[in-house]
This record gives sequence, structure tokens and C-alpha cells, in this order.
Amino acid sequence: MTFIFFLSSFQGSEILDLPIPFFHKVVHFFEYSILGILWLRLLGYRRDKRGVFGASVFALILTSGFAMTDEWHQTFVPGRSGSIEDVGWDMICAFMGIFLYALDRFFCIFQKANDMTT
Repeated sequence: MTFIFFLSSFQGSEILDLPIPFFHKVVHFFEYSILGILWLRLLGYRRDKRGVFGASVFALILTSGFAMTDEWHQTFVPGRSGSIEDVGWDMICAFMGIFLYALDRFFCIFQKANDMTT
């Protein structure tokens, strides 16, 4: 979270403007999908499938809350502005990260269960 806060503290003129299409969206994807996964792991969803839905929803709520405060913070940085569109994109990125992580954990558990029965 400190890293995201640090990146959003740059003034508008200090931001890298690379000629890569959707560069800022890709950065948002990595920031918020990783943050969502970290929240999910912190909430105790690691190896078992108990409570995955509740932990996932709570991780998404926490990540979305941080996305809102980050956009609000950007309104105080010269040359930057907060946007509800960015909050929405951050929420989608967090959901995708949480979903992919939970799916990976599910298949690992499923595979271990099959290995034990054979």
C-alpha cells in the first residue's frame, strides 16, 4: 500500500508517459491484483478452501476502500485528479487477482485430494 501511495504522490508532470498502449491500466492491474491477493492471504485463506468466499469478499472490500482513498489522495497532488473510473478499474483488477489466486488454490487442493486417493 505504501508503494501505491508513493506512486500516486508524483505530480502530473513527473509521471512517465511511455508510448506503450494502456501502460497505466497495466500498472493498475498489477498493483491492485497483488494487493487483493495479499489481503486474501492476510485474512487466512491459504491452503484450505474454508471461508474462501467471505475472505474474498472482505479482501475485495478492503482493496476497494484503499482504491477510493488513493483516488481521493490524488486530488491533492498537483497535476493529478481522482476518478471514479479508476476506482472501478482498480476494483476489477482486485477481483481478477483474488479470483485467479483462489482458483489456483482450489485446483492445488483438488489435485492433492486426487493424489491421496490414488
